[in-house]
Amino acid sequence: MNIYSKIYEIESKGDTAVLCVVTKTQGSTPRHAGSKMIVFPDGNILGTVGGGEIEALCIAESKKLLETGITNNLKYKLVNPEEGDPGICGGEVEVYLEVIGRKTKLLIIGAGHVGQKLAFLANWLSFEVIIIDDREELISPEFIPQATSRYMSLDLFFENNKIISRNDIFVVLTTRNLEIDVQNIPEILKFTPKYIGVIGSKKRWIKTTELLRKNGILETEIEKIFSPIGLDLKSETPEEIALSIMAEIMIIKNNASGENLRYSRRKN
Repeated sequence: MNIYSKIYEIESKGDTAVLCVVTKTQGSTPRHAGSKMIVFPDGNILGTVGGGEIEALCIAESKKLLETGITNNLKYKLVNPEEGDPGICGGEVEVYLEVIGRKTKLLIIGAGHVGQKLAFLANWLSFEVIIIDDREELISPEFIPQATSRYMSLDLFFENNKIISRNDIFVVLTTRNLEIDVQNIPEILKFTPKYIGVIGSKKRWIKTTELLRKNGILETEIEKIFSPIGLDLKSETPEEIALSIMAEIMIIKNNASGENLRYSRRKN
């Protein structure tokens, strides 16, 4: 299978890997610019960027990228191994590394009315949707077909996701009571997702924070949580609430202002 076919397969299946591309060479180097290699999570590869120490360094760096999701551009001189250069060809090489196949994940805890609409909207926006609820019938494929994985508890989610990158996961709690929130929030805070939002009224959130403090959660940790959740759209229906939540998430995801883009023409 060639590189491009494999990239398509990875993207289609929702798998993840790292694409390494030689972008620039100068002097004598093992491979020319444009050479490509895919590094899989287990360290196996398809293609090559030159073999030897350069390739080993690219594989090691790729494994780090699978955790962070951040692109990288590596530059190597191939002159003096005694000074740490990965070769003696005499040239220089640059290799660009990018994670492929990765989707931003939305972990929804609570599969009630809002959770269902949120899953639909997030999937439409190309998020990978993960749903958690202790009511098995609510997380079935028939009930929430947009979810790629389903768990009946947060513990089961952690058991099946040993490595969680904070850069590509958002967490929303749309649960039926604050006791569930108080139980789950301390565990969620441990893996520091990019966003934590908790549904409910101001009164419910005040009570939730009181219980979290009693359980030893620091104020600095509580301040990381968005609650009441979503933008002020005067939302009432589950669909409207889901829209306000996703709008808030998109602001965080895209590092946007969320300000109105209306343009007012100057009057002469």
